[in-house]
Amino acid sequence: MPTSPTSTETYDRAKDIKEFDDAKIGVKGLADSGITTIPRFFVHPPETLPVKSNTTLPDPGVIIPTIDLSGVNSDDLRSTIVQNVARASRELGFFQIINHGIEPDILERVVGAIKVFNEQPAEIKALVYSREMSPGFAFFTNVDLFHSKAANWK
Repeated sequence: MPTSPTSTETYDRAKDIKEFDDAKIGVKGLADSGITTIPRFFVHPPETLPVKSNTTLPDPGVIIPTIDLSGVNSDDLRSTIVQNVARASRELGFFQIINHGIEPDILERVVGAIKVFNEQPAEIKALVYSREMSPGFAFFTNVDLFHSKAANWK
């Protein structure tokens, strides 16, 4: 598993990333492994971080944007819906979708299945771990793991 280099050795980021990927445990598996420090390849270089002039906490009154998809098939409404998704993504980073047509019981079953899968032992999840983008089911972490400036802790 990736380790932090000592002050005298050169950091081999590619080696650490490959070891992490070869372990086929994903971020949750890494967190479950009992690590006490975040591996270095997850740390964003300072130049990639957004510059923030305001260091106060976000306004607790911020409301999560809700985007209604009921008109997504309408030529008149589609562009407005797309603009709303783009704006919410840019400004807040997330949003809630309503009227998407997926029944609540189906959503609950999907979330339940995801939870059950992610609670499986690492050896079970490793059986379907793959970086290949092919049809079917695959489990992997960080789509751009080998190309990004830092891995995502998700």
